[in-house]
Amino acid sequence: MNTKARIMNVARHSFSKHGYEGTTLAQIAQEVGIQKPSMYNHFKSKAELYLLLCEQITNQLVDTIATTAAQYETSESKTRLYHVLKNSCDFIMYEQEGAMYKRFMLFPPADLKQDVLSIVLKGDEAIHRTLHELFQQGQKEKRFKPIPEQMFRSAYFCLLDGLFTESFIYEDDDFQRRFKEAWTIFWYGISTDSL
Repeated sequence: MNTKARIMNVARHSFSKHGYEGTTLAQIAQEVGIQKPSMYNHFKSKAELYLLLCEQITNQLVDTIATTAAQYETSESKTRLYHVLKNSCDFIMYEQEGAMYKRFMLFPPADLKQDVLSIVLKGDEAIHRTLHELFQQGQKEKRFKPIPEQMFRSAYFCLLDGLFTESFIYEDDDFQRRFKEAWTIFWYGISTDSL
């Protein structure tokens, strides 16, 4: 692994654990085994490093969603949508990148808030493309109620964001139960299936 990749790995872990304000370039450099001035050979500032990681992690979540949708391409819309949601939650809960994702979504550094928001909104646009495909499939299969696509997307993001918040509060067993219950209500809300 080259020095830049090592810096990014150490920084991701430190930002995840201590936040932006609680992490210094000197600490990162020490853990990587280089002098702090050497950091500037790779990154102009701590802000640049942080935003690069935010973008990388957002792209990983987008890729998780797109890859999952492709993996279940031959499945019905219910199965595809369920796995897209499940794998999104798993990324946020169990991957190291997910810990930093939680931090920058909820507690972006004040000076970088607009930059982080731009990254998140760009990621949302990419997620919209996958959700559009899933919505079209559900409509084609006549599995969805005649609802506008924007309503479908809003409900999906509210469900994901709610689960995101729940992941801070509940232990895994409780979270998994709540995930299944929330998914069930969401599905019956958008689908032509009846309870």
